[in-house]
Amino acid sequence: MTIALVGFTDSYNDRRWLEMAGAWVARHDPALPWASAARQVFDLRGGRGANFLDDRGEYDVVVLFAIYNPPADSAAFRRAVGRRRGQTSLAANHSRASWTRRLSGTRARYLFVFRRDDSVDGDWLGEIDGYERLADTPGVFGMSSYQLET
Repeated sequence: MTIALVGFTDSYNDRRWLEMAGAWVARHDPALPWASAARQVFDLRGGRGANFLDDRGEYDVVVLFAIYNPPADSAAFRRAVGRRRGQTSLAANHSRASWTRRLSGTRARYLFVFRRDDSVDGDWLGEIDGYERLADTPGVFGMSSYQLET
């Protein structure tokens, strides 16, 4: 089993969100070997940054960690696109269509999208081909989740 950790920086919040995803899996799919799963980290930032939107791998679970998402017509968006440093970095191919296409292509059993006020969330993503959107976990640091349709 492999989990894709997208935007994971090993921060306090990221570790808590990862625990929340693991707790959700333990409640809803306890046979899934979460604790022993391999983890593939995608962090756009830095010289060795990895852009998840360019990856073509398939994963068992994908977790998005508060992916920055300013309005597409804003100055903040124009400044962030293509940046590879800081919390306000965005991939050059960042768009709703790119994200939903990539997430669908992972064929992951579960997608977890952790959010802040300025990040990608289930409302922005909307429908993802091949997935059922589950009930959101409310709150400023809430979670949108999706399950692969069978």
